[in-house]
Amino acid sequence: MIEWLNRHFFGYLFIEMSGFSPERFLNMCTVHEIELWKVVNTGPTYQFFMTVPGFRKIKPLVRKSKVRLRILKKFGLPFFLYRNRRRKFYAAGFFGFFVIIYALSLFIWDIEFDGNRMYTYDTLLKYCESEQIRYGMQKSKIDCDALEESLRTSFPEITWVSARVSGTRLLVKIKENEVLSEIPVKDETPCDIVAEKDGIITSMIVRSGIPMVSVGDTITKGQVLVSSAIPIIGDSEEIVNTHYVHSEADIRAKTEYHEERKVPLYRKIDVETGKVRKGLYVKAFNTSFLLMRPRPDGTSWKKTMEEEQLHLFQNFYLPIYIGNITGKEFISYERPYTEEEKKQLADNINKEFEKKLLEKGVQILENRVKILDNESLCQITMDLITDEPVGRQEAFKIQTTEEQKETNHSDERN
Repeated sequence: MIEWLNRHFFGYLFIEMSGFSPERFLNMCTVHEIELWKVVNTGPTYQFFMTVPGFRKIKPLVRKSKVRLRILKKFGLPFFLYRNRRRKFYAAGFFGFFVIIYALSLFIWDIEFDGNRMYTYDTLLKYCESEQIRYGMQKSKIDCDALEESLRTSFPEITWVSARVSGTRLLVKIKENEVLSEIPVKDETPCDIVAEKDGIITSMIVRSGIPMVSVGDTITKGQVLVSSAIPIIGDSEEIVNTHYVHSEADIRAKTEYHEERKVPLYRKIDVETGKVRKGLYVKAFNTSFLLMRPRPDGTSWKKTMEEEQLHLFQNFYLPIYIGNITGKEFISYERPYTEEEKKQLADNINKEFEKKLLEKGVQILENRVKILDNESLCQITMDLITDEPVGRQEAFKIQTTEEQKETNHSDERN
C-alpha cells in the first residue's frame, strides 16, 4: 500500500524499449537498484513500468546498452496536476493538500521506544500519557529533557535515556541496568520450615535450624520440618534458654499429583468453502470505517486484517491507518473424536501439565495417563509421581518472658 502511494504521488511511466542490448540494460538497472516492474517481452521490444525518479537516473545506462526508450503513458499525481493546471478547483485542492500535510506535521503521530527489555512498550506508553505526552499532541509542547529526567527518576532500572522528535515521531532510546541496583537485605526474622504438601523425604540439607525429620520419613502438609528454636543446654544438662534463628534448608520429597480433565466426546470442525471476500479498513484519528461487501445471511466467515500506518517518509507518519481485510467462508459440524485424536489430545494436555510442573522445579519420576469415556464426556486422568521442593518458610512468633509474666499477673488478679 505504501509503495503504491509513493508511485502515484511521485509519478510513474509506461516505457517501451528497443535496441541493441536490452538484457544488459535490465541487468544494469538491477545493479543500480532502479525499480522496474511488470517487464514483458513482446518480441522486438520490451515493455515495463518505472518511477519518474528512476527514469531520471537511467541516461548513462541507456547510452552504455545502446537502447532506445519511448514513453507510452504517464501516470500519477504530477502528470494529473499538469494536465489540469488550468482548473482552479484542482489547484486549490493541490495547495490544500500541502496545507493539511503541513498542519499534520506539527503534531506527534507515532511514539517509539528502543532498547527496553525490562519494561514493556505499554508500560512506558502509559507513563508518557500520565506525563501528558500522547499521540496527537503538538510537537512544540514536548520537553525532551524533562521526559528523559522523569523516565530515569520513575524507572530505577533505566540508566540512560535519549528522547528526540523526528518528523512526526517521538523517538525514545533507553538503556537498562543489567546488574542489580541494590544488594538484597538478608532476612533474619525467626521462622520455621513447614511442609507444603504430603510426601516422603528424599533429600535434606539444613543450613540453619533444628531438623525435625530425616530422609525417608513420611510428612504431611503443615508439619514442621525444621524448627527455628535452638535450645541452650546448661551444665546440668537442662534447657536454660532458647535461641531463635531464621531457618534455611533445601528439602525435597517424593510427592503425588492426580489431575483430571473432562472434554466433550464431539469436536467442532470448521471447513472452508473456498469463498473469499476482501475489503479495506481505514482509520483516521478516532474514526474508522470498513469497505466490504456484507456477508450473506446464514453464513459464517473468518476475518483477518493487516493494518499499516501511513507515512510519507521514514519519520513523517500520518494519523491514518489502512488495512486489508480478508474474509473466508466456513461451515461447522461436529463429529466424534477418533481414538488417535483422543490419544493426541491426552498427550497435549499431559505435556502442558508437565511443563507447568517443570517450571516450578518439579522432577517427574512416573507419569500414567488414562482415557475414560462415558455417555457425554471423555475423562483424561493423569497420575504423576514426582520429586520436588516441599519446604516453606513460616514466621515463628516468639513469646517473651515479660508477656508471660503479665499474663500470669492478670490470672492471679482474677
